[in-house]
Amino acid sequence: MKKIIITGGTGRFASTLKKEKTKYKLFFPNKKKLNIENFKTIKTYLKKINPDFLIHLAGLSRPMSIHEMNIKKSIDLNIIGTANITKACEERNIKLIFFSTNYVYPGVKGNYKENDSLLPVNSYAWSKLGGEASVQLYKNSLILRVCMTEKPFVHKVAFSNIKTSFTYHENIAKILFKLINKK
Repeated sequence: MKKIIITGGTGRFASTLKKEKTKYKLFFPNKKKLNIENFKTIKTYLKKINPDFLIHLAGLSRPMSIHEMNIKKSIDLNIIGTANITKACEERNIKLIFFSTNYVYPGVKGNYKENDSLLPVNSYAWSKLGGEASVQLYKNSLILRVCMTEKPFVHKVAFSNIKTSFTYHENIAKILFKLINKK
């Protein structure tokens, strides 16, 4: 049975993934077991589990204002943490699936395609694009620019000045394991 490590194993989307039936053996490490800011702990955990795939969900997302107020944390988690994950996967030739965001697009037309021009709409999106840069260097990877949220919609305020497409965690969870071998 093929094994998949899912970083951010205690997060919102990981909680949804835990409910999915799959042919894979899934591992959901917490931050203590796999800290993306610590390259050594990543390498140790990957050696112990010896996964075939790693789905990278860990990082800093909300509140969005945290990326303006604490850029160090945003950089450490979303850019450097993702680079650490990428380097560790490359060392062991583990397929990496990175969850970025569709906020890397300008947000003026919607329905973006992979090769459309990028212009992140906020600091969160810039931090995710920074993480994407390292993943792009690693050919055994897949970047998913997804905007997803819990059901029901939990936010009191949302963007009103950009066009975006979002979906619910459950929808992505249903198709994720079908995408695992894509590039």
